[in-house]
Amino acid sequence: MLRFLTVIPAHPRGGQTATSVRRHVPSSPRHQFVKIPGFWGHDFYWTSKHKTAPEIAHLLYSYDKLATDALDRLDEFSPPTSKAWRCPHGAGDGQRDLYVLLQKYADSDEVLGQLWEEVSTVPEWVDWEQIERGQRLVYQYSAQILLGLLYKSLLGGMGAYRVVETLSRTGGFGVRVTRRRLLETLQHFMEVVEDIDAVKPGGKGYVSSVRVRLLHAAVRRRLMQLEHERPGYFDMDKWGVPINDLHSIGTISVYSVAIIYMALPRQGIYLTDQQITDYLALWRWVGYLLGTPVDWMATPAQAKAMMESVMTSEVAPSANSRILANNILTAEARIPPLHAPRELLAAQAYQLNGDDLAGALGIEKPRWHYRAIVWVQCVVLYWLSYTYPWLPTDMQRSRDRKFKSFAHFMIHSKKIGGIGESTKFECPSGLCS
Repeated sequence: MLRFLTVIPAHPRGGQTATSVRRHVPSSPRHQFVKIPGFWGHDFYWTSKHKTAPEIAHLLYSYDKLATDALDRLDEFSPPTSKAWRCPHGAGDGQRDLYVLLQKYADSDEVLGQLWEEVSTVPEWVDWEQIERGQRLVYQYSAQILLGLLYKSLLGGMGAYRVVETLSRTGGFGVRVTRRRLLETLQHFMEVVEDIDAVKPGGKGYVSSVRVRLLHAAVRRRLMQLEHERPGYFDMDKWGVPINDLHSIGTISVYSVAIIYMALPRQGIYLTDQQITDYLALWRWVGYLLGTPVDWMATPAQAKAMMESVMTSEVAPSANSRILANNILTAEARIPPLHAPRELLAAQAYQLNGDDLAGALGIEKPRWHYRAIVWVQCVVLYWLSYTYPWLPTDMQRSRDRKFKSFAHFMIHSKKIGGIGESTKFECPSGLCS
């Protein structure tokens, strides 16, 4: 997997609010097995597997160069039709299907052929039976995992102060486009977990993941171009390269490791060692397709240590963090089919992120009865999940179909604000120029 390292010095993070929380984090790798109490509501032990912020800082300036080079080559074969900047999560005509173009020209160009070979080659560590078990886990804990993805992975992820600088410059979580962005994320997730064939080469989840990889390359390239044209537009000295390796690792970790060790336990769910390994295997493969370094996911202990290392380096909610986190709640409040009041959504955010992080994200504290509703919800979902393995096969399949149908309805029904046709994560005209 070809990577590129930009030569940019690390920049101190002035004006961040997490100093008091970060004071317990060891500054040297010589400090081992130190308890880190209450880091944004997450207790853990600092071990030899953890990395300090200086040790992982170089990942802020390395990125998926192969995808960027491939994008340049695709522009030569199929030039974009417009040079105007457009939000990468918009819709409309004039968009290119980069996956189709990659497949079409892979035999005609060395760089495109290299990328195509990489995504078409299944690493030896991939075990399809294990990945399928990871997918099945989603169906057993479907509600808790979806709640975790929305309130922990996405909303809680806005606490990463450098990541939000990229999001705020693409409109990806502006109020008007937030719901579409969330539904596109849900679509990708559902395509990844649909069945084992969906994540094998040529399947829906596989194709979507490669498309997202190329879309990320387009966003990165455009923001770097704008910084070159308008110095100060995106300060790479402070925030790293847009969609860099560290933030890509962080994204995969919040979809996998944070679900296992934070979102599910906060809903009363504790996975077995086998379940943890299986779920990580699924997201290690997806991360590989997205062009993310994934060696850190080889074992649960390594994966957990990396997630916690990234947290200590990156989570320090900023003003933009608070804006984007609140945009998510605003976009989801009082909409069909659930019509949930904002205060109930806030209670979900506090349950899944803890009071410290939710408060730092500027989310209003919910009244006690909304918190009580969430606690009751956790109990009901707990019972439904733990009875799932004991159900007859036909009842399990029926529940699976209902889950898929509900997600499909949420994504596609325009009556409730869905996106209509499935998105192809296309690169809007002008974004790739």
